[in-house]
Amino acid sequence: MTHTVSHGVQVDLDRLFVDVRLSGLVTPEDAGWIGEEVRAAIRSLGDKVGRHVTLYDASGVQVVPPATVELLKQTFDNPQVRALWARKVAFVTNTALARLQAQRLREVRPDLGLFDDRETAIAWLLEG
Repeated sequence: MTHTVSHGVQVDLDRLFVDVRLSGLVTPEDAGWIGEEVRAAIRSLGDKVGRHVTLYDASGVQVVPPATVELLKQTFDNPQVRALWARKVAFVTNTALARLQAQRLREVRPDLGLFDDRETAIAWLLEG
């Protein structure tokens, strides 16, 4: 089976900005191991965890399996993950279906920002 997901995780310590880029088909298994990488990046902020912001740029993702959405909701709702929550979280999607799927995450993170483009999302995350 061909692996059809790619991702990158970068941390900007000066701006307390965690930048996650995703493309392809993100299966529940992929979401699990990518999530571990994201949480490790967040932990690298040390005592600044919770003051950071996180961007999930999923503009390269057309749609994810329903099981992936459910896994993400459960992960966001997990108390151990909540301890690492960003001050602000934004998702960039550029298809109507992916946006609808990302909106489901608002059931556990109501303040989640949804954006059509990366620049607007970053501006929102870093304002104020």
